[in-house]
Amino acid sequence: MCRNTECTQKTFIIDYTNKEYLPSVKQQIVDMAMNGSGIRDTGRVLGISPTTVIKELGLTQREKMM
Repeated sequence: MCRNTECTQKTFIIDYTNKEYLPSVKQQIVDMAMNGSGIRDTGRVLGISPTTVIKELGLTQREKMM
């Protein structure tokens, strides 16, 4: 729970339980892809699913197009 009385948020995440939601992991996915690492390699190194890697790279590509 947020202890700030002026805060409109009820809760916030202190520690992520899923690594794929961390901004640093998202950046590592993009960096590894730019350096030629495969999807399975990236997932194995970062400890996340290859499907998550594919989804994140797809989101990144769509955001660049907008």
